[in-house]
Amino acid sequence: MGGKLTGIDGEWRIRVENGRNRGYGSGGCGSGAAARAAAGWLFAGRLLAGCLLAGWSAVALAAAPTVGPAAKPQTATVAERVETGVLGGASYRIDMPTHWNGTLIVYYHGYSETPVVFEKGEDNTVGSGFAGRGFAVVQSGYSVAGFAVEQAMSETETLRRYFVAHYGQPRETYVTGHSMGGELTMATIESYPGRYNGALALCGLLEPTTWAIEHGGAMLAAFDYYYPGLIPGPEHVAASVDLSSTLAKKVQTHLHDNPTGYAEMKALGHFKTDEDMAGVLVFFAFIERDFEQKLGAPLLNNANLIYFGGPDDNALNAGVRRYTASNAALGYLKTWYTPTGVLDRPMLAVHTTYDPVIPPDTVSLYADQVQRMGSSRFFVQQFVEADGHCNISPEQTLTAMDELLDWVHDGHRPTAGLVPEQAH
Repeated sequence: MGGKLTGIDGEWRIRVENGRNRGYGSGGCGSGAAARAAAGWLFAGRLLAGCLLAGWSAVALAAAPTVGPAAKPQTATVAERVETGVLGGASYRIDMPTHWNGTLIVYYHGYSETPVVFEKGEDNTVGSGFAGRGFAVVQSGYSVAGFAVEQAMSETETLRRYFVAHYGQPRETYVTGHSMGGELTMATIESYPGRYNGALALCGLLEPTTWAIEHGGAMLAAFDYYYPGLIPGPEHVAASVDLSSTLAKKVQTHLHDNPTGYAEMKALGHFKTDEDMAGVLVFFAFIERDFEQKLGAPLLNNANLIYFGGPDDNALNAGVRRYTASNAALGYLKTWYTPTGVLDRPMLAVHTTYDPVIPPDTVSLYADQVQRMGSSRFFVQQFVEADGHCNISPEQTLTAMDELLDWVHDGHRPTAGLVPEQAH
């Protein structure tokens, strides 16, 4: 399969290159970079889930020849054409390789504090990375920032149709994405199975959105019980309030002021580091505000929740303030999105073994849903041995994509478990 990908060792700059949203850091997205992924990168106006493919500009990529969809990458290719523009209020980018292998990859980016804007002439590691292997790639920036599942699905479908009209019908089409983009990947393969040959969900939220948001809100209510006012809210937080990495650092310095609260919160969130705890909780506050501003109603909903797993559960359950979300707000979340578990195309999901933002057990919950719906033959869950949200290397991502292609073309179903090492 051409040359082997070159790993990236030591300190390196994370280039999150979806339009203007560029983040820089060191050491990737691992712990203790997990809180920087949840707080520092996000609140600087950068993508929460962009670092997955960040190293692609520094690795050798091979391209697929044009002899059919099952062909393996062989020789290097450079994208011949990059098109950017705006469709329906959403910025978009199309990468078209010199020697297109006939396969289209539809990519969903993750949660972003600011709208993603693609500009002509700017590097884009997702587009150039896949195009370097002969794939055409389309990406929508979405017309709204923050949680954008509703908008992203329709706007990306519009972009896919635009591609077909202007570049031709692909032999095959695959969907992939990170974090919220992983949720969109799942929703897309469930909703439009006839339009896609397979799906690769990376560090995705594969549980009902209501569950995830209720979990985040319940964590904020618990934190406010132990540390009143340290994080503003947990509801009705004004847009002017700074929910940034600066606040996360402040929160981190006060975590040990309440030893009982610290032990309980660490147990409830399964946090490995103080940095993870502070950063993720501030990120949850940002998300709660985002939803309240979009829907006009708060989404905190811990009225019927029993907190468990920590050393102070009884006191917390007796003393925490209880909140009830509006039916309208919960109804919106159920629509965008509740997994059906119904698959008739292959879907491969990859997650890290420790993710403080989207815990790995969400993938297991989806696997159970798929099994109950009789679709298990179309779903495989794999993991990488890494800490942090979306800390999946470019090499591991390409390996997973190759596994998905082999599954579709040759019926070689990937083995559940660790993403295998593989030369590209």
